[in-house]
Amino acid sequence: MTFEGWGHSKREARASAARACLAALLARAGRVLPAPGAKQQQDFTSDEPGKVPVSDFQCLEVKMKPPPSVASVKSSDTSPEGTPPPAPCPATALFGASNAATVHKSPINVLYENYPGLSFTCTFGDGEPLDSCQAPLQLSHSMRFKVVCTIKDQKFEGYGSSKKLAKLAAARSALAVLDEGRAESPPAAAMAGFLPQTLADRVGKLVNEKFNEVMKGDLVHSKRKVLAGIVITVNNRTEDARVIAVTTGTKCVSGEHMSVRGRVLNDCHAEVAARRCLQRHLYAQLLMYASAEDPKVPIPESDLEPLPTGGYQMKPDRQVHLYVSTAPCGDGRIFSPHEQPQPEPDRHPNRLARGQLRTKIESGEGTIPVKNCNNVVQTWDGVMQGERLLTMSCSDKVARWCVVGLQGALLSRVMKPVYLHSLVLGSLLHPHHMYRALCGRIEAYISSLPPPFQLQRPLLARAASTEARTPARAPSFSVCWCCTTQLPEIVNATTGKLESGQPSLLCKQSMFARWQYLVKRLPLLPQENNIGIEPVKMPEDLDHLLYNEAKQLCPTYQVAKERLIEAFDKAKLGRWVKKPLEQDQFVCEVASAPAHALFA
Repeated sequence: MTFEGWGHSKREARASAARACLAALLARAGRVLPAPGAKQQQDFTSDEPGKVPVSDFQCLEVKMKPPPSVASVKSSDTSPEGTPPPAPCPATALFGASNAATVHKSPINVLYENYPGLSFTCTFGDGEPLDSCQAPLQLSHSMRFKVVCTIKDQKFEGYGSSKKLAKLAAARSALAVLDEGRAESPPAAAMAGFLPQTLADRVGKLVNEKFNEVMKGDLVHSKRKVLAGIVITVNNRTEDARVIAVTTGTKCVSGEHMSVRGRVLNDCHAEVAARRCLQRHLYAQLLMYASAEDPKVPIPESDLEPLPTGGYQMKPDRQVHLYVSTAPCGDGRIFSPHEQPQPEPDRHPNRLARGQLRTKIESGEGTIPVKNCNNVVQTWDGVMQGERLLTMSCSDKVARWCVVGLQGALLSRVMKPVYLHSLVLGSLLHPHHMYRALCGRIEAYISSLPPPFQLQRPLLARAASTEARTPARAPSFSVCWCCTTQLPEIVNATTGKLESGQPSLLCKQSMFARWQYLVKRLPLLPQENNIGIEPVKMPEDLDHLLYNEAKQLCPTYQVAKERLIEAFDKAKLGRWVKKPLEQDQFVCEVASAPAHALFA
């Protein structure tokens, strides 16, 4: 007897054949013995086994060929035996037939079929063999194992929290490179709106490796739930990629620890902290020009270049990439709870829940829609009396960066806006939801942006080495590393200060002091002649200038931000929640500090 089975892989085909064999045996097992009262009885004393026709052991599943579609279902309402078909499941009658996900070939199977002779080698994430006495403890869970796929003379790496995930990541990385080399069809990553997979994998690998390098030997602070980083490339070349910032964190400051002197970090989520580290890098780049004999002469090793009319801008061949180990909290994550092998369109794009502005919750994780918030206008005394301090979600903040840039209000007086070139996620990338969260929900409503501001549409990508979900309690600290220094800062997310109690070099007070140092020594960016926007002169007395007054010195930035808030309002997505005004009404207290201390 022969039983056949089919499948997309050898394993599936073998399992299908086994199911056919088992079904045939079980279906006909009761028919070996004749029915009671039959003329011919079975002789149990005979040494010769009774002959049973092979057809009695064959079932309908074996006789059929693999059906390519639903057309293989017979039109008759009864089976060959005359028995009625099985009754449908009650859930099917209520919700309809389930749309099972299309079975896709695993990247590993594709490699074995197209590239025979390949090999996979598995080690720990740092390269140590698996037979080591003890596994390395300082590695992050997403880089616990490393698999190297060798195809002829090429090697491709993949990382994961398990050997299976690491092998799958290596196979994805290999397919991305090999598909890009084929001339007959463009790779999937080359589609509009997507970053090339090889560059995305390089960005993710650099950020993870830098985090392991910085936190080596620190087992306590190596624990993290979300990892973010910023990488700058030159003409999108992978060999020139440099890590600018690496951060972790998922918490916000407690309302009772807010500062009226600008000495705490309000938001210690990894994405927000990475952006502040990038600002710190930009200040260090501007210091190079402030320290030069002529600040208008270009410096080759700098990421910035002077403009002929005054001010500075990011060099045109530089690209800024933001890596986040998972989708940013808020609208970009809430509708993408699971990984998907292939991107699918949003089935319900017009639901009112799509695109809503959301806020983080003080002393907790997760977000809630702004429409459900009672205190849209937050006051200092209200927060001090017990009202929860609300902070806009990371998805909403990244959407704001796509309009006003990453440099912030202060630096907009010195340089042109810096925009994200791409967003690379380690997991939970749903392209349609993420595009809507970044720019899609406002692109039909935003208008009249003053130059040089625009609506940026960053490229999207998911790294091949995906992040595994860690159902553990998130730590209450944030690790912040910037390329301007060797050691990272460990910030207590609840207090917004370092664990030693000192203010962080990323706080508003530090940024304000750097800005005052630079505007006294650098040519400022000329203000555009925009209709309805009056230019603002730089005050002569900076010692008594308040922080919120300094932010108003670039009116075009403020107008662009107002256009963004109006766009959210027109789209009926909620109103942007601002922090109490009192926290920005402070003067610079460390303006007289030396440059090496300010820009450390």
